[in-house]
Amino acid sequence: MELFKKHILFFSGISVCTIALIAGLVFSVISALDLAKKSKSFDKTERNLKRMLVANPSPVNENVIASDLNVLKLSEKLESIRKELERGVEAEASIDGVRVAAGIQQYISKYIALAKSHESEYGPSPIEVPKDFAFGFDRFKLESKVPNDAKEIAMLDKQRDVLDFLIGELFATHPKGIISVKRQSAKQTEDNKFDDYYGDPSIFKIGSSVTSKVEGAIDTIPFEISFSGKTNTLRNFLNRLAEFKRPIVVRSINVSRPDETIRRKLSDDEDLDIDSLTSEELEQLKEEEKRDPVVTENLSEFTLTLEYIEIVLPEDLSQEEDAI
Repeated sequence: MELFKKHILFFSGISVCTIALIAGLVFSVISALDLAKKSKSFDKTERNLKRMLVANPSPVNENVIASDLNVLKLSEKLESIRKELERGVEAEASIDGVRVAAGIQQYISKYIALAKSHESEYGPSPIEVPKDFAFGFDRFKLESKVPNDAKEIAMLDKQRDVLDFLIGELFATHPKGIISVKRQSAKQTEDNKFDDYYGDPSIFKIGSSVTSKVEGAIDTIPFEISFSGKTNTLRNFLNRLAEFKRPIVVRSINVSRPDETIRRKLSDDEDLDIDSLTSEELEQLKEEEKRDPVVTENLSEFTLTLEYIEIVLPEDLSQEEDAI
């Protein structure tokens, strides 16, 4: 202690130097760690830069400008497609169950009466329809139970509205007969998928490879209509749909040719059922027909799969993303 008191300046200097040394060591360690961190960041940035430089196309100003122009053109194209698909009258959608059920009954009665009284440019020309035909709503031909779900009611009303338009356009082309009219089920399950069948023999489910539905962008209401007539009937029907009075697209067309010659040859024989003939009996009739041919109309059966288009893609995607 005496030594410290005698040499206080000396020991004070040593203390200061010691503290400075410790502080220097601490700062050196901190600087070394920071240098290592900065070095890693530099290496990472250098690697990213090298990847960007060898990228194709490289992110130079010219390519960035070209990319922006491409995005602008695609946006304009998207807007053009939207306007094209949204042309025409939108389908109605009431949620009044009683009114919707009554509207379907009126729709069925309307076209049953029009089929019987139909006239072409040559005079009366009734359109053949199956017995107890309901034009896509067989369930409501058998019962008039009103659905409880508001979404199902609204979908039924849309389907009735679209089918009213489609059948009206088809009648205007003077088909020989209407074989079937089918629609997708209006009832939705909890997982938001349509039932394959819902107590209605006129229900069908469109194939995933056929539909134009795009999740989050395009919803569709599909239908399948089968009818018989001449080729002009199909052509005129397609031409009328192409006018886009409603946003409806044709997804597939199947054509078959029934054996109309034999049917017309033996049409006077009410006791003969052509559909019940065996293949041997049918071949025999064909041979007889060759010996005594008749002139027949060139009739075919057409099956069309159609979809009513509804755009659900937001018009301003940036606003949608901000909302999310």
